[in-house]
Amino acid sequence: MASERLQRQIDRLLDEAEQLIAQRDWASVQERARDVLAINPDNQEGQAFLAAAGRALNATVSPSTQPSTASPSNTPTTFAAQLHPASFANGRYQVKQSL
Repeated sequence: MASERLQRQIDRLLDEAEQLIAQRDWASVQERARDVLAINPDNQEGQAFLAAAGRALNATVSPSTQPSTASPSNTPTTFAAQLHPASFANGRYQVKQSL
């Protein structure tokens, strides 16, 4: 069992990870979980946060999670990118400036 001081650090890191989940900052959640596990490798909450962050990061990056109706070209990820694409016609034309 971790000392009282280490347990306070673990609790602080887990609280931060919980707040970061609400912000969907999965990379930072992963960092906090790894920090917790560096202090206490058997911490179940740290393991759960690390697993959740790993799943979320893989789902975000994995091409298999793209909708089946997506076009073969890169799908814009933000609303602004949808309004003003960086390229079109399967990347053959590149937008240099908008009017």
